Amino acid sequence: MDVVKTGLMVCIGVVLYYLLLQWPSSSPVVEQGDDILINEIIDQNDSEDLLSPLEKEEQITIDPQTKISINAEKNNLLVVENDILSVGIDGPTGRFISSTLKQIKNSKNGETSFSLFGSTGTNFYFANSGFFTKTQGYLKPNFTKSNSFSGDAGSTIYELEGAASGLLFKRIITLYPEKCFVNVEDIITGSLGEVGVEITPYVVIERSSEETEEGGLAYTYLGPVFSTELERFEKYSFDDIDDLNFKEQSKGGWVSLIQHYFLTAWVPDQNTPNLYQARKSSSTNRYSVGYTASSEVLGINNASVSMKNTLYVGPKLPEQLKTVHPDLDLVVDYGFLWWLGKPIYWLLNVGHDVFKNWGVAIIFLTLLLKIVTWPFSAAAYKSMGKMRLLQPKIAALQAQHGDDKQKLGQATMEFYKKEGVNPLGGCLPMLVQMPFFLAFYWVLMETVELRHSPFVFWIDDLSAMDPFFVLPLLNAAGMYYSQKLTPTPANADPMQAQMMKYFPLIFACIFAFFPSGLVLYWLVNMLVTLLQQWWYYRKIAKP
Repeated sequence: MDVVKTGLMVCIGVVLYYLLLQWPSSSPVVEQGDDILINEIIDQNDSEDLLSPLEKEEQITIDPQTKISINAEKNNLLVVENDILSVGIDGPTGRFISSTLKQIKNSKNGETSFSLFGSTGTNFYFANSGFFTKTQGYLKPNFTKSNSFSGDAGSTIYELEGAASGLLFKRIITLYPEKCFVNVEDIITGSLGEVGVEITPYVVIERSSEETEEGGLAYTYLGPVFSTELERFEKYSFDDIDDLNFKEQSKGGWVSLIQHYFLTAWVPDQNTPNLYQARKSSSTNRYSVGYTASSEVLGINNASVSMKNTLYVGPKLPEQLKTVHPDLDLVVDYGFLWWLGKPIYWLLNVGHDVFKNWGVAIIFLTLLLKIVTWPFSAAAYKSMGKMRLLQPKIAALQAQHGDDKQKLGQATMEFYKKEGVNPLGGCLPMLVQMPFFLAFYWVLMETVELRHSPFVFWIDDLSAMDPFFVLPLLNAAGMYYSQKLTPTPANADPMQAQMMKYFPLIFACIFAFFPSGLVLYWLVNMLVTLLQQWWYYRKIAKP
């Protein structure tokens, strides 16, 4: 049994496993449309979508409200914006129905800016905040007035006002320059004609489970994430919601819907308790995630009820996310190797600051990682070099013992011991390197700065596949040459050796559909590996 070869195949298998974790699910894939506000009738309040009050565990049942039209021409669309973000609010319902990231385009060299919220076909994505009661359901603010003025630190403050059923609604929205979050304060005053009506503040994000295409096979987790006192970062997928609604009471925390490169998140006052929730509408493919605060009685001791929250709508930028909440940057998901991913991301940014090119930054960081792991590589290739020199003697042992596998194995191990060679010496050092390269892989998959970023020549988007498949083919050639340099023991399993010959072709086919930034990393890593192999084999062969 060729232990070294088997170990190498295990290493490659582990890499393939984590690569396939990013393979898209069977959910239908839709392109982000350019026209976000379409004339479509959407049921805003299915009874199954309603969030429960904090102090009530049972589900609230109220009649669905009238269907609304998501159309800027027929409804009162109110727009709040800063230099990088523009958010559209539907006046009658108060829903955030559009969110345009002005500096991020929907497609490479396109003119249409990217938007998270909106409706395209059967894909719905909205957010809202406000109040509801047991008897009236979700209270529509019916915003009709909007005033804006300048605030502190260059901020812009918008005041939205509305009235309905004897109630007055006000929403104060604050935006800061170059920030993708908005501070939202909802205030309700007045009376519903009843004494002591309980008002429950809430926030919600509504979305279908359909995926948005971002190019190649570069897919990461799509779905809800919760941060509570019990768990700082808890994924609760759409499939999990299908099986069981989510409910968790917590002081502080946040809730988010994340996808590749982008997210939406609601962050409450961290000093008050909230009931975090997630559920699916039974009649539509729409999921609701959010939280409710403690109910308050309006009209007796309280002249008004208010709630403050922060809404983040934008790309996964760790430094900006941490300004909203210390743990919100966890949505930049580096998997269980996050402790390696964070410093690797920092070094990648250092490379970009120096070279002003994300492709060169990838090469810089790959070389840096190879230097850090060089001692492990040296041990591996020295061991392989010794094994290569001993191949004639191993062949002689095979000829001596013929088909007696047991005696051949014993004789081979005794020979290795006599020569001071560890048959696992070429495998174990490579396993030590695996965490570094897997962490780098996840960093590349999660770094939004690579989206639409050019490298050189024909590579004009590091987040998209190589249009001419040059990088995948170079990877295959390098892997093939590496196999030629790697010693093949005389007692190697013929079937195993035959399978290894096809690995360069298999990887070429896989890499053909992966982002070019990721393939560039593998290519540079392969070239340095070939240099290491050549150097140590040559050095060992000299005596």
